[in-house]
Amino acid sequence: MWRDLERRILRENNIFILPSYRGFLFLGLAMVMIIVAATYNNNLIFILGAFLFSTFVVVLLQTHYNLKGVRLRFVSIEEGFEGGELFMAFDLTQKRARFKAGLEVRTRSKTWKTIGSEKQTMLPTEQAKPVRISVRAFKRGVHPLPHVILETFYPLGLFRAWKIYRPQGEVTVYPRAEGDLELTPQPETAGVREEGYKPAPEGDLGELRGYRQGDSFHQVAWKHFARTGKMHSRANWGGEERHYAIPWLPAQRPQDFEEALRQMSAWIERAVREQARFEMSTPHGRIGAGRGTDHARQCLRALARAQGQS
Repeated sequence: MWRDLERRILRENNIFILPSYRGFLFLGLAMVMIIVAATYNNNLIFILGAFLFSTFVVVLLQTHYNLKGVRLRFVSIEEGFEGGELFMAFDLTQKRARFKAGLEVRTRSKTWKTIGSEKQTMLPTEQAKPVRISVRAFKRGVHPLPHVILETFYPLGLFRAWKIYRPQGEVTVYPRAEGDLELTPQPETAGVREEGYKPAPEGDLGELRGYRQGDSFHQVAWKHFARTGKMHSRANWGGEERHYAIPWLPAQRPQDFEEALRQMSAWIERAVREQARFEMSTPHGRIGAGRGTDHARQCLRALARAQGQS
């Protein structure tokens, strides 16, 4: 009930404005001067107090006008690790060509804290402008996007005007990579024998095998590709290729569910750093062998969506 009432009151594109701490001090000073002028019948002080109060009103209108017609459109958010920095991208737009200054975007949530945001200025020639802010990922999992605020204190900082936006979507937060358990790599020879190749100790680079997703483009036989149109990679059999089979560790350590996921994340990070192929077991099946950041992202997303103890 309270959330429905809040949505009705705090509608998007509604402008809310209140005096800032500096604004209350300024208003108090103006009122004191007017009271002193009336008490001692001093016209000069009365004129100064009236001038300050009129300035207060003009700044109120100017601050409201600075936010009028400006809208915020959510574009995207990056995936990242727990406790790390995520970047949210927006577009600032304005209906009419006007000069707008001191516009700032930040999150409204206490858990998704904004750690990086710059004040934006829009010129009359700019109908739209990209804006990016950085927030702190507070917890592993898949979460709804945090509410954001578009605000301004322009021109004198006496008033704060703001709008509230509720972007639709989800943000995926991976478990942070930490843990000191060792995972022994396995030589990947099964796939080699299936393709009909036999490792040679002299490290012959002349052997070709079918291109596999994640292979470096430096290994691709481009001349062979130009002749046949088929992608093949050169195989260096001087050393065995490292292969990691990452087990589903929470099944072995259910009492430390989050720590187990962080250890698996560390193993994935290690495999990517070593440019090794790796596969991972999950409660819903096995993620096949692969290499590179795309394959790591697939595995990390599975860890982010894992259900268990917090």
